[in-house]
This record gives sequence, C-alpha cells and structure tokens, in this order.
Amino acid sequence: MNNRTEEIFYTIALTQIPAVGSVAAQRLLTACGSAEQIFKEKNSRLSLIERISPTIASNIEVYRTEALQFAQKEIEFIERHQITVFLRTDDTFPSRLKNCVDAPVLLYGKGNMNLNPKHCISIVGTRRLTDYGNRMTQKIVEDLSAYPDIQIVSGLAAGIDAVAHSSAVKYGMSTVGVLGHGLKTLYPASNQQLAISMLEKGGLLTEFTSNIFADAYNFPRRNRIIAGLSDAVVVVEAHKKGGALITANIGFSYDRDVFTVPARIGDSASEGCNDLIKFNKAALITSGHDIVEMMLWESKRASSANEGKQKKLPLTLNEYEMQVMEILKRHEILNIDELSQMTELSINTLSQTLLMLEFEGHIACLPGKRYKIC
Repeated sequence: MNNRTEEIFYTIALTQIPAVGSVAAQRLLTACGSAEQIFKEKNSRLSLIERISPTIASNIEVYRTEALQFAQKEIEFIERHQITVFLRTDDTFPSRLKNCVDAPVLLYGKGNMNLNPKHCISIVGTRRLTDYGNRMTQKIVEDLSAYPDIQIVSGLAAGIDAVAHSSAVKYGMSTVGVLGHGLKTLYPASNQQLAISMLEKGGLLTEFTSNIFADAYNFPRRNRIIAGLSDAVVVVEAHKKGGALITANIGFSYDRDVFTVPARIGDSASEGCNDLIKFNKAALITSGHDIVEMMLWESKRASSANEGKQKKLPLTLNEYEMQVMEILKRHEILNIDELSQMTELSINTLSQTLLMLEFEGHIACLPGKRYKIC
C-alpha cells in the first residue's frame, strides 16, 4: 500500500470500532495525527484525549484485529469497483461539509463529481409526492439550470428526490445522490437507471461501507450530509413528520438557508412546508429564480465581472475594520467563522467590528451570518 491507501485503510478500520462516531473519530485523528497512529497508541494514552471515554479507548484495543481485517476487504472492494474515497483531510472533500461538527471522516463516491461546486442546492421532499410537488420540483430545477455552476443534491429516494435528480440530468446540471447505505446495492432499485445517468456529471456519495444495506436508522445520518453539502436546503412537499423536515432542521442548525414551497392549507402532503414557514425556519419561494435572488448569487456574479475595479477603503477605519475589509475584498463573501480564522480575532471582537462596519454601510450581512462589501 502507498501512504494514502494506508491512511484510507486505517480510517476505514477506525469507523468500525464500536462507540466511535464521526465526532469521536475526528477528535482521535486530531490528537494522534493520523488514523494509523490511533491504532499504535496505548489504551492509557488514548484515554487521556479530551472527551474520549475509557470505553472508546478500550474498544480500539479489543476490536483492532477485527476492524483491520474488515478494512482490508473494503479496500479490495473499493479497488475492484473503482470507488473514490474522500478523506476529510483531502482538498477534494466537500469544504461546506467539513465545517460541520459531525462531518464524517471519509466518504465513498462513484461517478464524476466535484464536491466543491461554486453553488450547491439540496432539494428534498416526500416520497408520496403529488402532481403539484412533481411540477414544482421540475420548475425549480429548470429555473436553476439557467444559472451557471449550480449543483443539485438530494437523497435518490422515490418521490421528490428522484424528480430533482432526473430534472437536473435533463437540464445538463451536476447532481449528487447521497445514499443511506453502501455502494454494493441501490435503494430503491427502481432508481437504478437514474443513478447510472447521474454518473457522468455527478454521481453517488455515501459514508457507509459496502456491507451496509438500507435501514431506517441510516437515513437521518444521510440527511445531515445532504444538508452539510449545500449552501441551501429546499423542501418541496413534506408531511408533518418525515426525512425532509429532518434535513431542513439540520440545515437550519448548520446555518444553511432553508427554502420551501407553500401549498393550500389542509393539503397533508405540504403541512410540513407550511409549518416551516409558520415557525420562521424557511423562506417562501415559488421558483428557482427566488432562490438565486435571495442567495444574492446574481449580484455576486455581477461584482465578479467588475473585479478589475478596485474599491478604495475609507480612511476612517480602525485596524480591525481595515483588516476585515481587506479580507472581504479578496474573498467577496465569507461567513463569520471563516473571517475569525483569517483575521485571528476573537468572535466577540470580530462581532463588534462587523457590527460597526454594517452600521457605517461598508458591509452587508447576508443569511447564514455571511458578509460582503457593499
């Protein structure tokens, strides 16, 4: 094995240790430096890592051989079926998802996909779609196809998901289906041809190993990836309870913009959508154009066309304000976490600086705590 294959091998093994979820796995990787080193550390050393329980440390030792044997078989499956592995440390790993605290430490992909597109929209909804939901999903995707560099993400389930993917294929857009199982199977089987058609410009993505089959427990985990990959989540038809609302709520918790399509009061297929609007968790849209307008993607595109026209910074700015403005000049739009990293300012100092810049009309605050120069 080369170095990368070895790291994939040990990372797969790490995901097979009982009680090691995505958050614990990332803590272990950060503390030890590599997946291989985790398996070389003594139980006593692992127990000293912050928020790593003695149970986890013990499980790594107890299940080590079994996990490594499984990882070897999985490597063989990956190589045999030409599956792409995205480690969280890779540049190709989705940067939007990487910023989520519970992001997986690796993903398995099949197809020809760019997981860091310029813009990414998740479209989700009920499996029991109505004609209205079908038409609205097709319309939204058709509208979005008029704008460059927008990728459509969904869960490849029956209903709204399948319509979103098939519409994206129809209009030549990149589309990625996030699965609630491994790549050995496809659920539902009725979407097999659709899945094949997605491989040329997009593909299939999952955090589950090949031995994992579709199970109700897996789909909430799948939904967090759908939300995490995206700039915004769009819900088209959702009942009072269901996976689409889980995805919307996860997106809301990730500071993603959430949009939904309204329907008549009393339509059970859209009760969840109307509730999202009622409780201020989603903005109402009636077209894909609404999404682009609310996300300010067109204004950003226009500003990109005028990149050569340099704006002079006001002379009245203090040191912190000048630093923030210089960074926003280079990057155009950044969220507060990205700005904190780049400026190395505390969140408290940065928040005060951003507030003053906003009051003075130098910057605008966008949905999701993102900022741009006016």
